[in-house]
Amino acid sequence: MNGGTSFPDAVRAFCLWAEGDLQPGAGHMSIARRHLARLYAQALDLPQRDCDWGNEAAKVSHAEWQATFERMGALPVTYYPESADALDVGCTETTMGDLADDLADIWRDLKHGLNLFDGGQADAAAYQWRESFISHWGSHAASALYVLQCWQASQPRDDAEAPASPPAIKAPAVPESRGPL
Repeated sequence: MNGGTSFPDAVRAFCLWAEGDLQPGAGHMSIARRHLARLYAQALDLPQRDCDWGNEAAKVSHAEWQATFERMGALPVTYYPESADALDVGCTETTMGDLADDLADIWRDLKHGLNLFDGGQADAAAYQWRESFISHWGSHAASALYVLQCWQASQPRDDAEAPASPPAIKAPAVPESRGPL
C-alpha cells in the first residue's frame, strides 16, 4: 500500500514539504492531501512500543510551530465547520476547524518523532508517533483530509490537468466451458 516508503520516510517528506516555501494558490492542496492520506494509512500500522516519550529536547518550539502555521496560511482554505460531537447523530452544534492549525499540529507531532528518530531513539519515535496519532494528530489528519477532499471535489475537472488514467489491466482469458459453478 505504501509503495515501499517507510513511515519515517513519509514523515520526513511531509516535514520537508511543510517547512518549504508554500506559495499562495491551490497547487499545494493536492500535495497536502497525498501526504496526509499516506501518513494516516501508515500510522494505523505503527507498532506498539513500551518506552517513554524520549528526549524532551526533541520537541518542537512554539516559534517553530507558529512559523509552520503561518506557512500553511497560504493554502486557499482556512476555516471550516465540524460537528462538535461526531458520535452524536443528533448533534446540531458545530465548531470551527482551521486547516492551517491542523497541518501545523500534525507537523509538530511528526517532527518531534522525527527528531527522536534522527537522534537514534527509534523506539521512542515510534512510541511518540503512535501515541500522538491516537491522542492528537490523527484527529487533525482526519479533519484535514475531509476538508481537502471536499475542496478537491469542488474544483472544476480539466482533462488536461487530470492525472493520467492507470493502464488498463487485461483480464486473463476464460475457457469456453468452465463446467457447473
